[in-house]
Amino acid sequence: MTQTPDESETPTGEGESDGEIFLGSDSEEASASDIELPPTQVGKPVQGEVDLEASKQARTTPLQDAKGEIEGEEAEMIKKCLGEVPPEGCELVFQYTPTQPGPYAGELTLTLADGSTVTAAIHGEATEGPTSDTGPTTSEPTTDEPTTDEPTTDEPTTDEPTTDEPTTDEPVTTGPPTPAEDETPAPQT
Repeated sequence: MTQTPDESETPTGEGESDGEIFLGSDSEEASASDIELPPTQVGKPVQGEVDLEASKQARTTPLQDAKGEIEGEEAEMIKKCLGEVPPEGCELVFQYTPTQPGPYAGELTLTLADGSTVTAAIHGEATEGPTSDTGPTTSEPTTDEPTTDEPTTDEPTTDEPTTDEPTTDEPVTTGPPTPAEDETPAPQT
């Protein structure tokens, strides 16, 4: 999505917004851009900031409610901007915590005092590990070759002959000496 100079230069307080919603008026149709959330990790909350704009020419119907639903879960509304939206606009803020990696989608629905609604699509993506600017990262190797020194068969893979001797430097203690094969054992009393 390419931004027009008006969208990229609009001050939004702490940073650039993730989407914009124009609430409309009696003479102007309401409209909404898609809300693109920044990438996050599974289990870490991501915050969506949406600029609400009111008509500068005509009176805008007050905002009665705002709800967000993403992947069947309700997004936490942090700042709803309920009531009269001032001509300079208002920032609506919500939060969502993804539970699985991959892209996710949902929608933000604003209900106006006259019962009409304005809906904006929400899109985002969650990763398993830390996010990076170099592209996707995976913890699994992408080749079929084994990457460990563990044997892949049931046969031993050591180069040394196997012995029953201990491999420690401690002295070995065994039971009483066993008689040689040609000696007869001493009778026990």
